[in-house]
Amino acid sequence: MKTRLLVATLLALVPIALLDANPMARVDVGKLVAELKKNRDEAEPRLLAELGALRTREAALALVELYDTTFGSIYMRREVVKALGSFDGVADAEQVALQKLSDVATAGDEPELRDMALATLGNCNHLGKHFLKAIVESAAEDDVRERAMERVVRMADPGDREFFERVFNAPIAEKEAEKEKGKGKKDKDAQPERKVHSVKSIRELAFEQIAQGLDLPRLYAQSREKERDNVTELWGLRRLALLEIERRKDKGLRDLAETIYGDQTERDSVRVEAIRILVEADGAKLAPRLLEDGRGNVDVMPEMLRRALGDHLATLRDDATDKKLVKLVGKGKLHEQRFVLRALRGYRDEKLLKTLAKEVLDATKKPPPKGNDPEYNATRDLVLQTLATLGGSGSKAIEPELETVVGACKDQAIVAGALDALTELRKGDAAWVKRLTELAASPQVEVRNAALLQLGKTGDRAHAKVLAAAVSNSDWSTRFAALDGLLALRAKEGIGPIVEQMQKESGLMLVRFADALWRLCGKPFRTSAPAWKAWWDKEGASFEPISLAEVARLEAEEEMRRLKQTTKSAQFFGIRIVSQRAIFILDVSGSMSEVLRSEYTGKQGTPRIDVAKAELLKCIDALEPESLFNIVVFSSDVDTWLDGVAQSSGGDRAQAKQFVAALGAGGGTNLYDSLRTAFADPDVDTIFVLSDGEPSVGEVTDPELIRERVAEWNQHRRIVIHTIGVGGTFQILEWLATDSGGSHRKFQ
Repeated sequence: MKTRLLVATLLALVPIALLDANPMARVDVGKLVAELKKNRDEAEPRLLAELGALRTREAALALVELYDTTFGSIYMRREVVKALGSFDGVADAEQVALQKLSDVATAGDEPELRDMALATLGNCNHLGKHFLKAIVESAAEDDVRERAMERVVRMADPGDREFFERVFNAPIAEKEAEKEKGKGKKDKDAQPERKVHSVKSIRELAFEQIAQGLDLPRLYAQSREKERDNVTELWGLRRLALLEIERRKDKGLRDLAETIYGDQTERDSVRVEAIRILVEADGAKLAPRLLEDGRGNVDVMPEMLRRALGDHLATLRDDATDKKLVKLVGKGKLHEQRFVLRALRGYRDEKLLKTLAKEVLDATKKPPPKGNDPEYNATRDLVLQTLATLGGSGSKAIEPELETVVGACKDQAIVAGALDALTELRKGDAAWVKRLTELAASPQVEVRNAALLQLGKTGDRAHAKVLAAAVSNSDWSTRFAALDGLLALRAKEGIGPIVEQMQKESGLMLVRFADALWRLCGKPFRTSAPAWKAWWDKEGASFEPISLAEVARLEAEEEMRRLKQTTKSAQFFGIRIVSQRAIFILDVSGSMSEVLRSEYTGKQGTPRIDVAKAELLKCIDALEPESLFNIVVFSSDVDTWLDGVAQSSGGDRAQAKQFVAALGAGGGTNLYDSLRTAFADPDVDTIFVLSDGEPSVGEVTDPELIRERVAEWNQHRRIVIHTIGVGGTFQILEWLATDSGGSHRKFQ
């Protein structure tokens, strides 16, 4: 072994020219590199593929140098990354190439490059898995390690079990290593050692790979193991252990599920799995218990679990329990009424449907309060849920009540819900489509937007005129709804009005108008409003929208163009900012004073709030001058930098930075009220949320209910919400981003 290592070391010191037995290959490398360096980001990407095809050490080294010194665009550097994968299995070149891929994956400055490096390593069958494993066990960012682990799992074979065991047992090994270090003498001059932290998601992936080989006692022990500190989260492992025991059909499964379900300190998602197992074991016999528990105190029964109980009752359809549910309709506290309604989904009874429709009417006779009213908000939740149930019932008998709601109710959200329900019930009804056309001109924004969206869904180009008129509406969300409808219809009649309105747009709406025109016309004018107008004035009379197949082809080309750009846009925690009317929501609760994990062993981490403030200050400096933004901070209460929004000019930026710099941490976590404050801005199109904990104070603290409320607010506004989770796994943040088409980042 020592002899082989010595030979390898000596070979690494030999000049490249002596190693290359093919002089023609050396010439090719020189010519290719010279041309690539001459043209830089404008060079032909095929030249990089040709370098990779040579599969020599000289070519590999040349690619590494080109990546580091020549290219500025994501596209060309990504092409280098792809070419480096060609050297897998090439004895004297693969170490150089795959090490560079590993470096890009762990330290690349763009997510596209990190993702491509990981994907390329995942396609390297000789040593790719080796390097991916090294990334998993490195001090790289958590999300990079997680994606590397996912690729290791895809490539796994029986020989990888030791690796998965080691990753799973990493926390125990870390503690033992720390104890050993504490016994020895400390070297003051020693360089600090980078610390590899255990990551919840990575441990869970490892556990899934070893679970089938574990004996039942260990699985049962894992299913009961509780958190021993404030860092290690074990609820995901408990859930996986429970599922593995279920897979084996062990006789102790039901008792275990009973214990987990009855444990009010257990994570909601684990209890949801436990009740599912109990229902599968006991069937309809469990229905009375589900009914009782589902109506239980709101403080004891989390909404996620309550909904699961209702869904199981709806699936069981036990006659005796259904009769009790029908008698309970409209009775009890609001959370009980919502549970009963959920449990009756799919229950077909015209009398019940008429009762529900009447309850909606009764609940909407009074106008909504002028200010925020928690009781009214909860009642609205029930009404909207009832409307959704009625819309899916298929009953024609309830249409008169719903039409009364549309015509008389003063609550825009409820009217929009009734409108959606009626549209579902009256598909293909010409009279209703005519009514939608009238409602598309409603002064109520929610109603107007809902009608426009429904008209677009009809597929009838006869509605293009109505939609085209709405693209110049003063409300941006209405313009967005009209754009969506015109895109769905693909009608020529909408192109001219879109071009005209685009001349007045900026920020995210300018991007959206440009995207709509590009998908309809395929022209390369991007956000240049004058270019679109000049083209339309010249060619519009004879132009017809392009096909969807052509759109797909152009999408690939557009993505390539974006990657070829060398300029960088403003970012907040790595999330690009394309909006020019954004709100940044920042958690300043007491836990934000806690420190993040340290990068080095024995060193103190940085307080969470300091990291958040530094990132926001950097983001404010990078915003475009014409950008409009505001800052909302929350702890037990909610505060804003400004009552409205400010333009990102020098004076505004200076004031905003002073506001951020003065922030301190203290109090609870009032996420709900901070979101409501942000949504109160009628023109905001993008929201960034940074938080480090589950909601603890405010009008609503249950994550499921917060998610539902935000979805209601956003149904016809479609604000993009990006979220950043600090110090743990918070499903509410992931939900908010996923539901709105935003991005989610997490760091610890």
